[in-house]
Amino acid sequence: MNSVTLRRIAIISAVLTALLALDGIYMLVSRYNDNETQNYHLPDGATILIAAVLLLVLTVVAFVLSNRSQANAAPATNKITPAAISQDEPAVSVEREVQG
Repeated sequence: MNSVTLRRIAIISAVLTALLALDGIYMLVSRYNDNETQNYHLPDGATILIAAVLLLVLTVVAFVLSNRSQANAAPATNKITPAAISQDEPAVSVEREVQG
């Protein structure tokens, strides 16, 4: 995956993480279906908060991978710009540098 795709995944998952966390907090504070519990006797809000934490881990991993791939791609793009070519050297020597 390229860094742009990873960055988009990270931004989208960050927004979803915030929405899930807000929903889970709302469910806990308002005691939404308080008597009804799921497995391990957790209320619905706690289950949603656990999902938000897992999505937060995915978000952090996507951000780290996108930053790493950008850092690895930056040194590989060594291009000769017109400013890097001095006026005294002939154009033939620049071509040999690029090929070699």
